[in-house]
Amino acid sequence: MVLVLVTLVFVILRVMPGDPVRAIMRPGAPQEYINEIKHNLGLDRPLFFNFRGSSAVVIPETVVLRTGPSDDEEMVMLVEKGAELAITDRVKTPQGDWLRLATKPGFEGWVTPKKVDWLRRVSFHFSPLKSEEKPGGEWVRIRIESFGLEGWAPAEHFQIKVNIFDSQYFNYLLSLLRLDLGTSIAPVRGRPVATDLKDKFPATLELSIFSMIVTVIIGVSTGAYAAHKRRSIADYGLRIYSIVIYALPVFWLGLMLQLIFGVYLGWFPVAGRIGTRLAPHKITGLFVLDSILTHNWASLKSALEHLALPSFTLGLYLSGVFTRLTRANMLDVLRQDFITAARARGIPERIVVYKHALKNAFIPILTMLGLQFALLLGGAVLTETTFSWPGMGRFLVERITYRDFPSIQGGVVFFALLVAAVSLIVDVIYAYLDPRIRY
Repeated sequence: MVLVLVTLVFVILRVMPGDPVRAIMRPGAPQEYINEIKHNLGLDRPLFFNFRGSSAVVIPETVVLRTGPSDDEEMVMLVEKGAELAITDRVKTPQGDWLRLATKPGFEGWVTPKKVDWLRRVSFHFSPLKSEEKPGGEWVRIRIESFGLEGWAPAEHFQIKVNIFDSQYFNYLLSLLRLDLGTSIAPVRGRPVATDLKDKFPATLELSIFSMIVTVIIGVSTGAYAAHKRRSIADYGLRIYSIVIYALPVFWLGLMLQLIFGVYLGWFPVAGRIGTRLAPHKITGLFVLDSILTHNWASLKSALEHLALPSFTLGLYLSGVFTRLTRANMLDVLRQDFITAARARGIPERIVVYKHALKNAFIPILTMLGLQFALLLGGAVLTETTFSWPGMGRFLVERITYRDFPSIQGGVVFFALLVAAVSLIVDVIYAYLDPRIRY
């Protein structure tokens, strides 16, 4: 499941129009600077299979790299025998087969004085060593710890190494196996995606837990009551409620609750996760739990007040599904023989309905609870946006806007693992609720 999701998101992100590097660059940024950033991020690699070559080793004593695939282009770099460069592109021209090559970390070689000036303008970190006269004019020897300086040269001057799996897709899968989700492209380039997820997930987890509590209390209780009072006014009213509440746009419902309870009545805050300067000492990242563990009651009060509206909005919205689902399953169970036998023994109707019948009807309800909880953990985008809640939903929306491939892919992988974990937990609970189920 994780592999399928990763592959689908990888393909969709790449086929969508737009360039993630250009999206973060200011207008008029030099193309060579954009190319070097793409190389640093691995976006110049083929998508799935690399047949053009992965790296190239210089064969002659020296080879001149130029700004384009032609002998008429300007010289930019001089590389010496034995130097290994990464292949970022390969084209056929009237002058032959040309490679676009990029330096690797720790590169030491020769560049033109003009290239040195350009490196200074773009704030590239390098160390100039010395200047010498070499074929083609004056050259400056530099040492550069990062990588990405590029130039073109004929393929015949290099020993080309081919690794068909040196591609964006397989490199990303290899990183995942190392538990490396990559680094962000924007808005903070180089920040680990895992760090962002670690910061954002506790907010979403806390919102999801309280939302599901509201959902279970409202949805399951109203569904069981509607089944108990079948074909009564209460039953018809609750069925209409379940349709209407699920049909309402969740952002509109959130806005209405903000207006009524936040603006007009002033009972609850309408945005944020906690009051200013009230964040508790971070232990788990869950403000309610951290406040209890640190005995910070002011923070606990503020965290609960900020949770009230967004969790009630999500819980109320999802309760309609569980009202109908609980009612339907309860009606099936109430027609079974063991319910008739229980009534014949004189067991009170309340115990028959809300203990025996509800427990036996709870298996499909639990399945839906697990799926909905997993979806909430992936980020309730509209609710988090409406209430300015700093969770996974807002994080993914922001990174989609920046076309931040690593963050989006990392978020999807994290989400897929959560769904798998929740599904496993639900299966375990099945066996507890129904002794007939064995694995």
